[in-house]
Amino acid sequence: FLVMSSPSLFISWVGLELNTLAFLPILLSKKNKLTSESSIKYFLTQTLASVIVIVGGLILLVLQTELSMTVVLFGLAIKLGAAPFHSWLVTVAESLAWAPLFVLLTVQKLNPLFMIWSFSQINSNFFHLIVFSSLVVGSLMGLAQTSTRALITFSSISHVGWFLTGMAFSLETGLLYFLIYSVVLLAPVLLLENTNMSHINQLPLIPVKLQNQCILFFSLLSLGGLPPFLGFLPKWVI
Repeated sequence: FLVMSSPSLFISWVGLELNTLAFLPILLSKKNKLTSESSIKYFLTQTLASVIVIVGGLILLVLQTELSMTVVLFGLAIKLGAAPFHSWLVTVAESLAWAPLFVLLTVQKLNPLFMIWSFSQINSNFFHLIVFSSLVVGSLMGLAQTSTRALITFSSISHVGWFLTGMAFSLETGLLYFLIYSVVLLAPVLLLENTNMSHINQLPLIPVKLQNQCILFFSLLSLGGLPPFLGFLPKWVI
């Protein structure tokens, strides 16, 4: 809410920091020792991105040039996990439980998206580079993955390209895409958590309920954006 309602880059930055600090305890889990490592990676990456955003804001105060907006966009792209600044997201995602991973891939992207729309150049060459590289890297790198978490994460990186494309048209289009993506992502995440499936080759080992397999199959098709499923609707709108 602080980021959404703020007219100032500095207050929005404070909102980003509060969000990072509030999310860190969710990352930590007593059951999995790897989460402490992933939370430190997350913290360091977010801190670096925040410093870059603030530097962009300071350049804006002094010079008022296009460079400052590009620096702000650079910092926000790291926070968003957009390609080519996505490698931290994949390593953090691999060691998370499904619920924190869902939050990381949905709610945590809202603040940077609002800030990109408000404080950076949406039609600059750098913006277009981020959009195209997210679409290409998310789609092609996903082909080489066997881990379900990595697959969902690369899918999310590809969808970030679509979020940003929507934002370039209007805030409403970007948010519509984001909301439908969140709903569509929830079904496969809940199923994968329920069946405790962390690798693709475990698919034949899912308890043979035709209902489960059909829901997983259709929800993944929807996540891929195929008609006539819900995931196709926002792509059609854009």
